[in-house]
Amino acid sequence: MDARKHSMYIYGTRSSGLTGNQLKLIGIAAVLIDNLGAVVIQGVILQGGSPELYQTAAAGDGHMWMIAGQVCRYVGRLGFPILGFLTAEEFVRARDRQGYGVRMLAAALISEVPFDLAVYGRAVYPQYQNMLFTLFIGILIMAVMEETRNLPVRIGAVAAGCAVSWLGQCDYNVLGVLFITAMYIFRRNDLARVGSGIGLCAAESVSCYCISALAFVPIVMYNGRRGAIQLKYLLSIFYPLHLMALYGIRIAAG
Repeated sequence: MDARKHSMYIYGTRSSGLTGNQLKLIGIAAVLIDNLGAVVIQGVILQGGSPELYQTAAAGDGHMWMIAGQVCRYVGRLGFPILGFLTAEEFVRARDRQGYGVRMLAAALISEVPFDLAVYGRAVYPQYQNMLFTLFIGILIMAVMEETRNLPVRIGAVAAGCAVSWLGQCDYNVLGVLFITAMYIFRRNDLARVGSGIGLCAAESVSCYCISALAFVPIVMYNGRRGAIQLKYLLSIFYPLHLMALYGIRIAAG
């Protein structure tokens, strides 16, 4: 077997470990926990954490809610790295890469209003965009890299993707785009993939004690197999629906 091919599918030689479906469910669960902490606990129960409420919560029963909200946010930092890793994996394996990109863009567009409503309480908040746009930008960069080996063009694609994510203020921003790109570029080198991924995750979550790097605990358990059930539409369906549910909770709480 060709050494490069063997390295690319090294995870697939394992008889045990996490399938892509199981890894996706872990990532989605982390996103849900993160948004429960941000929207329900910090945004509704603690009402955004105003200085006055912060002092009240710190002195009373609300202190436990503050801790719960922070724990949820920390756990949630594992979600994007797992889903970003799987985006690179699914792109490489996709039979219809154009369709994959279109599906991600459609999900990002559909999710934007629910995202703004749930997080900011308004239908349009142009200052920040949901994380599916970051995944879509990553797909565009990978598509360019698949089409050309020209190094300046590839560097230009990464630079353009980083610029778009920064100008649009997409969730996880430039480091999120670089993470997906690294997962694609180093897909045949496990050591470089894990090393670059942990470094980028740590940089992205430096204010949270670099906790995103722990996402590589389940990632390195990945066995390279999809799993028995077809879940390729799960993220596209779950993401906008869970945001609408969180907005419903926000409305119900007044």
